[in-house]
Amino acid sequence: MIRSLQIYLIISILLLAGCAAQFPQSVPDTQFDDRLSAAEIFADCLQAHGGQLGNEIDQVHLSVSGTWGSMIKRIQPLVTDFEYRIDSEEIYYPKEGASRIQWSGPQGTKVIEWDYPKVKVFYNGTQSKDPDVLASSAMTSSTFELFHLGPSVLARRGGDPVRLSDELINGTNYHRLYFLFEPGFGLSQRDEVVAYINAETKLLYRVWLTLEGFRTTQGATVDVTYLDYKNTSGYLLPSKFDERVRAPISIHAHTWWNTQIELVK
Repeated sequence: MIRSLQIYLIISILLLAGCAAQFPQSVPDTQFDDRLSAAEIFADCLQAHGGQLGNEIDQVHLSVSGTWGSMIKRIQPLVTDFEYRIDSEEIYYPKEGASRIQWSGPQGTKVIEWDYPKVKVFYNGTQSKDPDVLASSAMTSSTFELFHLGPSVLARRGGDPVRLSDELINGTNYHRLYFLFEPGFGLSQRDEVVAYINAETKLLYRVWLTLEGFRTTQGATVDVTYLDYKNTSGYLLPSKFDERVRAPISIHAHTWWNTQIELVK
């Protein structure tokens, strides 16, 4: 039975590898028909979301629940840590870029305290010193800050964006902006992000990013699509998310949603 599952997994990976997407490359600014610069597009996006969170908001409190895809749990058991990472209570500090996340699952609780470059991880109250646990947890905490706070993290960390060609998805046009993160997510020295921004609503639709912060995800890319938003105290924050692995294979990874959002000044 185990061998059959292994064979099935290998065949599935080989088939799906052909569907992997190549990450967009940054190119010098070119002239677009609408004459909008990357900076103008991003400024409109940030304004559409209510502005920079760190200007007025000290803490973002979230309650989260979700489900993992079956294949990603087999491929990345430590990164998903699905026996612990199902529901969570999360606190983000948008001015500092720090966070404290308490996950819970069938095996108990996992707490991650992240404040670059320091990371602490506790399983059921016992602190872990495992380098792989620390590196993977730093990466997931750092990426989840981007997923949940969106444009505010891009503004704080992404440097000057570069405009890429627009992309039409299901009849809707999206501007694409390339951001370079140095340092990258978690303990990575460098990562890249492409933001998809709805040309009409100016809202962030998707982020596509590299994951160089952990040894088993180096070379991989994922994207997260925002399926819904909620207006909280004048800020438009995403409330439902869908994550896909885009390379080296193409698979569904994670769907999650916020059950509660609170902003603290």
